[in-house]
Amino acid sequence: MKLKGKVALITGSTRGIGKEFALGFAKEGADVIVHGRNPEKAKAVAEEIKSLGVKSKAIVADVSSSQDVTRMVEEAVNAFGRIDILVNNAGVNPFILEAEKIKEEGWDQVIDVNLKGVFLCCQAVGKKMIEQGGGRIINISSAAGILGEQGFLPYCVSKAGVMTLTRILAYEWSKYNILVNAIAPGFVAGGMNAPILNKEILVSGLTQQVPLKRLGKPEEIVKIALFLASEESSYINGTTIV
Repeated sequence: MKLKGKVALITGSTRGIGKEFALGFAKEGADVIVHGRNPEKAKAVAEEIKSLGVKSKAIVADVSSSQDVTRMVEEAVNAFGRIDILVNNAGVNPFILEAEKIKEEGWDQVIDVNLKGVFLCCQAVGKKMIEQGGGRIINISSAAGILGEQGFLPYCVSKAGVMTLTRILAYEWSKYNILVNAIAPGFVAGGMNAPILNKEILVSGLTQQVPLKRLGKPEEIVKIALFLASEESSYINGTTIV
């Protein structure tokens, strides 16, 4: 119960690793604001969280819209009084294309959600955290933002941007007792990767690139987020954990 009494807003938490974050935080005692684009899925996750003995609220919003993000944060604060933890998990990776074939609208879609959306949520929640005297922000980046990956140009650029955004916010907001860190998972067996897990040749090739010779597990990423959200990481700031 290391997060008992805390309020966490987790974007993109209706499925995949985002849902795992939501459930993991709830099991540690946090009240959780579930965010997604699908009202029914968001409500279902919120009800599942309530069954764990904590409070939860489902909010539907488009993180690439400043108006939606502002409304989401206001709804969350009105319901719970504060936001102690923000996990920016919402992200998209809708296509695999060589650079010369990427259309402007495809580029914009990825950057708007994965980078602009993270900034908008950080800014809106950050203002509340400044007012309340502190908080924790955890941005979900990707190892692809460090290493690069063929066919994933906008995604890789967006995730590299998230790491830089994390460092700068840590510099600027430390004086407000706001710690900002990021997690850059490698290839995880779940979330948006689920559709390709049955492709044995691809999975085998990916695991051979990893020293441990296996894919990451969603719960392993959740444990890092819980650590960064807790008092155990009180002197870690501006860092990306790969």
